[in-house]
Amino acid sequence: MKRLPLLLIIFFSLVSHAQYNMSNSQSRDALVLYERDSQGFYQRYINVSVDNVDNVLSRYAYDKKNKKLYVTNVYGNFVITVSGDVDKEIKKNKSIPQLKPEEIQELVASENNALDAKYAKLNKAREKQIIDSIARVRENERKVAMEKARQDSIKQAQADALKRYKTEHKWQVFPVGTSRNSYSNSISLRCALCDNSKTYYSSDSVVVVNISNDTIYTFETKEGMLDYKYLVLHAYAIPSEWKERGQFKYHMAAFSDSIARQETWTTDLARGYNAYSFKEYVDKLTKEAPHGFFVDWGWDAEYSMVTFEFEFLNLDKRTIKYIDVYWNIYNDVDDLRGSGHFKGTGPLEQYQNASWSWDSSSYFVAGDSSWMKFTKVIITYMNGQKLTLTGNNIIY
Repeated sequence: MKRLPLLLIIFFSLVSHAQYNMSNSQSRDALVLYERDSQGFYQRYINVSVDNVDNVLSRYAYDKKNKKLYVTNVYGNFVITVSGDVDKEIKKNKSIPQLKPEEIQELVASENNALDAKYAKLNKAREKQIIDSIARVRENERKVAMEKARQDSIKQAQADALKRYKTEHKWQVFPVGTSRNSYSNSISLRCALCDNSKTYYSSDSVVVVNISNDTIYTFETKEGMLDYKYLVLHAYAIPSEWKERGQFKYHMAAFSDSIARQETWTTDLARGYNAYSFKEYVDKLTKEAPHGFFVDWGWDAEYSMVTFEFEFLNLDKRTIKYIDVYWNIYNDVDDLRGSGHFKGTGPLEQYQNASWSWDSSSYFVAGDSSWMKFTKVIITYMNGQKLTLTGNNIIY
């Protein structure tokens, strides 16, 4: 009764767990053993001692004379020298063949061959796996290299196009199309300095003298009086349609270095320039006509009665009270046909202009009258002073 539990434990270990170690066997030798190396290949070992034989798949032979049990598991073919108690149990186990040595050797060779075939196949599969993996890596590297070459080619083409663009264009002249290949209809801009508005079409260009803080500054040449011209600076906020895409954006990218070198302008600075430019223009007018000049004038003699109108700009510091315009009318052969004067009443302060017109008068001239000449202009100021202009001093 004392040995029964031990025998049951041994039997259970043999049959159920199929595990052999120092507790139930004297020695454990691998006739053929396969172990996986760091590269994933199975290496073959023969006639090596092992501590344990686990997960036994089959017990295919027993040499009862030498108490040697032949077993296999997933990784090898083993011969186990069992102890006396295990020997008795194995002898009673009809499922384990008890064979002669020559029969056992044949089975050992067969099991070894089966293991060799199995792991040769696994090693071949591993070799193919590595080859395929290397091929995939090389293919990926090839694709990466091709994509890099494509991207490099695109970048080079873009750089070449940008270089050509810079040689063919001036940075101050900005195209305003929203797309390099298609065009929007138009876009209107309003100046932040004045009431001026400007409509640009997709085929237009805008000449920029400065670009700062998302604002473009452009010049407009104004036709002034006495054939003088002056420049006016306009400030337009850059529309999002231009900034975000199209020709304007491309132009900014192409000339980013030139744009970056520009001084930063502000609307206050631009207003100051406009004031200076206009003052220079007024100074030129004042130099040529220090007391003022006729901005416009005209006459007619329908039904022989003289009608007259004029507009005068006062450039004198004194305020005009009256302005008397004396005139002669001639025909085509310079015969005098009439004379007289018209008197305009102020006040007219410096840098202001005013208009006067006479739809009728007491002056009548012959029907062949063709041209008028101012003979003198008398200006009476509010302080009582008078100024008489004659000849070239009358600018009209």
